[in-house]
Amino acid sequence: MRNRISQRRYLPTPLTDGERTALERVLDHYNRRTGLHISLICDRDDIFTGHLSTARNYFVLAGPASDPHLEEKCGYFGELIVLTATALGLATCWVGGTYDRNTCLTHLSKGERLVCVIAVGHRASTTLPHALHRSTKSIAQLGTVSDNTPQWFSTALTAVQLAPSAMNRQDVNFVWQTDDRVRAHTIDSDSFSMVDLGIAKLHFELGAHGGEWEWGEGGVFHRAVQEKSCGAVIHRERDGIREYLIIRHNGGHWSFPKGHMEQGETEVQTAMREIWEETGLHTEIDTTFRNVVTYSPKNGVMKDVVFFLASVTGGTERAQEEEIAQLEWFSFEQACEIVTFLTDTSVLEAAEEFLQKNS
Repeated sequence: MRNRISQRRYLPTPLTDGERTALERVLDHYNRRTGLHISLICDRDDIFTGHLSTARNYFVLAGPASDPHLEEKCGYFGELIVLTATALGLATCWVGGTYDRNTCLTHLSKGERLVCVIAVGHRASTTLPHALHRSTKSIAQLGTVSDNTPQWFSTALTAVQLAPSAMNRQDVNFVWQTDDRVRAHTIDSDSFSMVDLGIAKLHFELGAHGGEWEWGEGGVFHRAVQEKSCGAVIHRERDGIREYLIIRHNGGHWSFPKGHMEQGETEVQTAMREIWEETGLHTEIDTTFRNVVTYSPKNGVMKDVVFFLASVTGGTERAQEEEIAQLEWFSFEQACEIVTFLTDTSVLEAAEEFLQKNS
């Protein structure tokens, strides 16, 4: 969110195959999930003029004309796509009116309505006026914060400060209720107010560390239950080769030892306890490496998993029968092949890079 800047000028270089594939995969997922019709149009110069005339790629945001929440959904999921593009190193710009609507309408199906478009491509400049650095409202203007409101509410409003909106008005307001729910409102009603509300709701949700919104003006936010686990990437040197301990859980997936924090524990204490319970090993934890994976294991739950680095100091290697089927040491290359989840691969790559730099 902090890296996203509205960009008006783009390089003529086309999107790479990898960039297109990543974006189209995300579009397909959201379209199937929501019934929206969001399209990526590439290598065209037929809809923008003025500062945006260098843009050659754009998303067309549309969906069923009968959907009462179409604009809000396009704002919410369109901003998810914008943040995905930002993570890929691409620049974007929300465009509400200064484009050729008739050309965009050719990409729609019968019964669909066009909402807006988003330019996307490779950044040509990061200086004004072509890269628009956002001004923003204060937290007090976006919601009411008092001594009674939880910290996560203030943090979520900080994320809303980073949300783009038409003419940068940010005409939204979030109200925390004593039952720990939040309502979102628009301040003024115009043609893009619900798009802006959808964008702001997404930013609030991300800042609140997960949850679920009800669609519509005054829609209620239900914050996700927060869970936390801790573990470690355990490494050793054997015959000049660095090896990593990977465990196969009874569910079949290969990962690192980890488990839920218990009340009163620190992150390090949890990691050490879980390692001993699952592997029988005593370890020394290196807290200078700390990598956090966040995901939703089920609806209504958001989970952080904190991984440290660890080296073995004692104990007897054995698998915890109730949860672990197998323990094995692998080289970095072998470990990358065997771990089940891409997030674990990312953690492993970060650990290897850290150890190489600090060896």
